[in-house]
Amino acid sequence: MKISKVNKLGLFWVLLCLGMSVQASHRALLFNDMATEKILDMWPDFAESINNESRGMEDPGARSLIVQTGLRSHINNLLREQPSPAQFAEGFKSLADDFYSPSGMTTFGSRLDTADVVSGFQHILREENRLPVRFTWSAETHTQPIPAAAASGLYANIGVQWQGINSNPWLWLRGVSSEGGWDAPNRGCQGDDLPAKPGVDRVQVKEVLEICPDFTSPNVQSLIRALNAGWRFVAVHGVGSHGFRIFVQKLEEAMQKNPSVLNLDYVRKSRHGFAHGTLTGAIPEVMEKIKHYNIYIPINLRRALAIEPENIRQNYGEPGWEFLGPVKTLLDMGVKVVGEAEIGHPDPTTYFKQVDVYVNREISKGTSEGRPIPENFGEGEIYIPEEGIDRVVALKLITSRSAEFHYAENKIGTLEIGKFADFAVIDKDFLSGPDTEVRKNKVLMTVLAGETRYRDPDFNLIER
Repeated sequence: MKISKVNKLGLFWVLLCLGMSVQASHRALLFNDMATEKILDMWPDFAESINNESRGMEDPGARSLIVQTGLRSHINNLLREQPSPAQFAEGFKSLADDFYSPSGMTTFGSRLDTADVVSGFQHILREENRLPVRFTWSAETHTQPIPAAAASGLYANIGVQWQGINSNPWLWLRGVSSEGGWDAPNRGCQGDDLPAKPGVDRVQVKEVLEICPDFTSPNVQSLIRALNAGWRFVAVHGVGSHGFRIFVQKLEEAMQKNPSVLNLDYVRKSRHGFAHGTLTGAIPEVMEKIKHYNIYIPINLRRALAIEPENIRQNYGEPGWEFLGPVKTLLDMGVKVVGEAEIGHPDPTTYFKQVDVYVNREISKGTSEGRPIPENFGEGEIYIPEEGIDRVVALKLITSRSAEFHYAENKIGTLEIGKFADFAVIDKDFLSGPDTEVRKNKVLMTVLAGETRYRDPDFNLIER
């Protein structure tokens, strides 16, 4: 373990696991008094920020408790030495070579948390005029260790900045995001749409377990002020149906306050969106609003099937299954679902395992390098099979629909004249064979901007 600046002072921290159930566990950092004093020197409004983020505990800031939210990553940034832009560049290029390219990935979308990371990407561009993968990013800089007042007004004071792939084919800003400021990946805001099951403490479920937006939080204030100013919401956790409803309400309030900017055409072209969608549900009146304002709903179905079933069994019972990543129902309703994937380790079959989950709705009870990823048909559990979708539709969710969500459909997402020739070569005909064989496909070669980024060592390319 690398020694942090605080450890060099002879201080310590311990990693705690509070709670054992899957859906209600909280990982946290607990600091002693001397460490807390050093933190307060660097972060004066530390206690206020912790209290604004935390749920279900009394004055966690005074206890020096850092919960599993954006604050955790930012306290880590305070404690460790940051890499130089050149060091970051080498690390990111290695990440792309080891993880992204072997999985057939040529474009990736994620948040960038700190100024150091943003500077690192710009360093690569300046030195090489390209990146090892096309990267579309959302700004999360309001959660950096800056005063709460500065955080809440950050985006409104720097002006709206979000772009498309034409602005820079390697790195473009797609909007604002927040890691846990709105809700948490597996603790979504359900409201009255999904009641707690009989016999379960309603307060524990609705006020502690679920996370709805806290509008006293500087992070959420920052997001709402960004929305009012015309920024695009993207990659803000959108797990529960009531969370979507609240966002639409805030969007409509912003439209009334600023009609010269936020007219219906502007809002629809903004393509607001969220992240994860594990307990999205398909509440008709909510989804009609989602369609009216052209809001995109990314759903990470692998994550949903891995973490939410136990949550449903413990806290919601039978009605909860209708909320578990209802991809087919949402598509049939006309909602723009986006396929959301995640890369855990270099594996040429990663994408096809992700596609398989959308088709077969199966996930293994075991793990692969600590991740519950389906391995072989018949070994896992199948959840709500009637929500499975056609393999071609599933592939489109992570290609052409994803390109739309990233403001890049005119350059990537399909192979057409005038678009970038980014592509992957696979070993089987994706369109044929039983659905249970989808996951057995794999990437043989990945090409990005005319350059071979990955080739399977057993794949012999015959040039003609």
